[in-house]
Amino acid sequence: MRGMNVTPTPEQILPAGPAYPGSPAAQGPAPGVLGNQGLRLLALLIDSALAIGVLFLVSLGAGLVVTFGGSSDNTPFYATVLVALALLFVYSPLWTARWGGTAGKLLCGLSVVRLADGRPLSYGAALGRHLAHLGMWVVPVLSLLDPLSCLWDGLRRCLHDKVVGSVVIRRRMRPAPAAAVPRS
Repeated sequence: MRGMNVTPTPEQILPAGPAYPGSPAAQGPAPGVLGNQGLRLLALLIDSALAIGVLFLVSLGAGLVVTFGGSSDNTPFYATVLVALALLFVYSPLWTARWGGTAGKLLCGLSVVRLADGRPLSYGAALGRHLAHLGMWVVPVLSLLDPLSCLWDGLRRCLHDKVVGSVVIRRRMRPAPAAAVPRS
């Protein structure tokens, strides 16, 4: 049917060139499989909105407990700190390792895979990718170079993708349009 999505084949995800280090041949997925920059930005905005929403609800609950629960100190607000730490160190790495991406990436039809073989990232690699992303936001120059680097990289990889050897791909692709048949 027209407009239906199809899952990329392993041949589209696996490296195009020889798999030995230093190969001059092009490696990585076919260009049509790569996740585009606009969808990556949208996924980041969705994840940010989700995190802010969760923190707002936890903070609101803690505030209600302190205000109406008769709490004499601000201990319930520690729940907000614990949830923020869980979001920081568990949400992105765990979702990326388990399901191939965060909720934002999944909603946008994107997935994070290893560049070498197209397989999902391990939790350690996903955590390293996430910590590299966070670390680059602390350094002013890197916070600009990290997202901009996917604009000139042939595989559309940001710096935090290069740290762990990952690439963002489309989970599903639209079929190529049928070639026009010349009329005689």
